[in-house]
Amino acid sequence: MDFFSTNLFNWYGLVFAIFLLLPDIAYIRNNKIDRTIFDNKAMLYIERIGKYCSIFLMGINIGVLEGGFTKPIIWMISTCVLTVIAAILWLLCFNRFSKLWAYLLTAVTAVIFIMSGLLQVKTLLLTAGVVYLIGQLYVTNKYVKSKMQ
Repeated sequence: MDFFSTNLFNWYGLVFAIFLLLPDIAYIRNNKIDRTIFDNKAMLYIERIGKYCSIFLMGINIGVLEGGFTKPIIWMISTCVLTVIAAILWLLCFNRFSKLWAYLLTAVTAVIFIMSGLLQVKTLLLTAGVVYLIGQLYVTNKYVKSKMQ
């Protein structure tokens, strides 16, 4: 058993996942999103599957295709820095929506998931991060286009 996780839970990954999910929930509750802008429902589901699988796999160790940490302290520091950057970008999007901030937020959150998959040697998390990036780019692009009209 290593310092960062038990057999089932990665407590630090769970904390990072919660910090990534809370602003998303708050934004959705405070801003009405017109679901008709998404003409490709499959991409919307791909984004959701990628997001929720990534968040789940950040905090839960399922034991399938997992190799453990390569350098836990590097993961902790880089994930912490990127999570703070994501929180700042969320605050910027809350106050005044910008195309640049929306795309940067998409990139930063995807990098967190993909990097976590690489550094923790979790193949499923890495795959879910890539799926999230593909779906989230579509969703962000459609949302930005609707907000800029």
